[in-house]
Amino acid sequence: GNAGSGTTDSNNYAIDTLRPTATIVLADTALTAGETSLVTITFSEAVTGFTNADLSVANGTLTSVSSSDGGITWTATFTPTAGIVSATNVISLANTGVADLAGNTGSGISSSGNYAIDTAPPTATIVLADTALRIGETSLVTITFNQAVTGFTNADLTIANGTLTSVSSGDGGITWTATFTPTASITDTTNLITLANTGVQAAATGNVGSGTTDSNNYAIDTVRPTATIVVADTA
Repeated sequence: GNAGSGTTDSNNYAIDTLRPTATIVLADTALTAGETSLVTITFSEAVTGFTNADLSVANGTLTSVSSSDGGITWTATFTPTAGIVSATNVISLANTGVADLAGNTGSGISSSGNYAIDTAPPTATIVLADTALRIGETSLVTITFNQAVTGFTNADLTIANGTLTSVSSGDGGITWTATFTPTASITDTTNLITLANTGVQAAATGNVGSGTTDSNNYAIDTVRPTATIVVADTA
């Protein structure tokens, strides 16, 4: 009937029921053509099993994620999709794809902050008001871009069978006008004004145009009528 005394402890046991969590940060959140951004995914603790398959990437691609500190901090490079304008984008992580060293899996979704993309190049239309030009006539030429541009000059234009006054804009670089004068003494039914878009840049983003843009076709007849006179009997 002797009673026990004191206390007895079990062997020690550790508890880790914390799930890993993550933050996702893009270094550049306003991307234009030719730019990339470092993406840093930082976990609350070292994780395993993390791959690009766990990520959803809006309007771009990501190089393979990698870690140099044992699985806490992971980095990759984001490249935006070409030729788009999108103000609302995130990179999302499905946390269930990663586990900490104790085997606890993540839960839910972690999202980056928002990032904006504008990789759209400037584009243009070229319209001649008069497409059938005769002696003494000129035509207004209107070059309209999809956004304000800089760097646009007559040197960017190839003009068939005529000359163009200096292009100018009265609305901040979207709409440009000039006057076309056809070459004298020619007849040609197939003519175009062609713009090399690589000579212009979007004012807001610096995105450079690509390819060429042609005007509508115009015909020219600036040949004056001539005559021959024949006398049937010259004696």
